[in-house]
Amino acid sequence: MNENTVFIYENAIGKLVFQMESPLWITDVDGMSSVEIDISASRSTMQVGSSITSQSVRPRSFTMDGALFEPIAIYRPRLLSIMAPQVPATLTIEQNGESWYLDVVLEKTPEITPGNGVQYFQVKLYAEYPYWRTTASYATQVAGLNALFKFPFNTGGTWWISKYSDSYFTSIENKGNVPVEFRVTFTARAALVNPELYNVDTGKRILIRKSMIAGERVSVSTIYGHKGAVCTSASGEVSNGFRYLSVDSDLSMALQSGSNLLRIDAVNREGLSVRIEAPEGVKSGV
Repeated sequence: MNENTVFIYENAIGKLVFQMESPLWITDVDGMSSVEIDISASRSTMQVGSSITSQSVRPRSFTMDGALFEPIAIYRPRLLSIMAPQVPATLTIEQNGESWYLDVVLEKTPEITPGNGVQYFQVKLYAEYPYWRTTASYATQVAGLNALFKFPFNTGGTWWISKYSDSYFTSIENKGNVPVEFRVTFTARAALVNPELYNVDTGKRILIRKSMIAGERVSVSTIYGHKGAVCTSASGEVSNGFRYLSVDSDLSMALQSGSNLLRIDAVNREGLSVRIEAPEGVKSGV
């Protein structure tokens, strides 16, 4: 964190921007760059040390200290009004050309000291999902028509508006240091059966046990708090698609840090279009 770091707190009530050029400053954050991990281990007779059986990352709890400058009469009640208890919010940090966010709730509302000209405050936040997610995202066409047309363009010669990707495999890069959850959409351009997305590196898959007609699509989310499947018919009717997931489909499937090799498949694969949407990266700390 440096003097150019911008903090944005936003919820259904309003928006607060903390930066050096404004009357609202964040002076210190305790717990922004670390997460705590619960480790379970077992020990056998005569064993030296222990064997780790499981690890889980705790929710994130952290404290922000800041300052209020003139006009205090305006910004003090605004701070207390927007940072209200039991109202879900998003905390975004912008720094060095990057932007990261957490979904948070207040664990402690602002405690503000009295004073003239400047007042100091402290607030405590709780994030159920502890990893920072980049506000930048990408949408990758794993299979189907890839758009090629762009401006400026040359009207002479041979050129393509789009071109079908005929590869079974696609590599996707996760720029963060922890796994990234995603949303995958299977779209039928022609009749097909049992579309599938398979991660070659982890062996995890998402398989739709369904016959699909042209124009039909199934969207599956592995995103925390939004896991599930939605089916949209060719006529636009939306229904719960969870019943079409195979028993070995894994909704904990994620893009691992670094390169991920993905394979798509279906009966009549040529009629399948697959699109993946995810943050560009997720980090344990910023």
